[in-house]
Amino acid sequence: MTGVIARWLVGLAISLFGGHWVTGLFVEGLRNHLDRLRASTAPAAWYGDEYVPAWITGLVERAFFTVAVGFNVSGAVVAMVAWTVAKMVTDWNRPQAEREDPAGALTGLLGSLVSMFFALIGGVICRGTTGVIQ
Repeated sequence: MTGVIARWLVGLAISLFGGHWVTGLFVEGLRNHLDRLRASTAPAAWYGDEYVPAWITGLVERAFFTVAVGFNVSGAVVAMVAWTVAKMVTDWNRPQAEREDPAGALTGLLGSLVSMFFALIGGVICRGTTGVIQ
């Protein structure tokens, strides 16, 4: 029983905290790189108002998908992809969305991929499998 609890604590810690930290560094690094390459002085879409901070979205999605993978829920990886698509599509429907900035939209998409990767790894650790994702 103690081993199961330890696996879940390690898996959730890697997913939630490691995923938060690495995803933040990854997206910030990409966006800083894009800022250096931009010729215009107009601010990028990611400098606008945030009604729901990205860290909250990331924390909730990684927690949900880590548990789904950890409990070996059928279709968890497909649901990760569907969730990422839903996030990207809803952003296209609002004014001043990143759709007006293809490079900015790609940084969001890549950030989601990194975040989901940490959820997947954390879930596999929670499940206790030894390398093969079923």
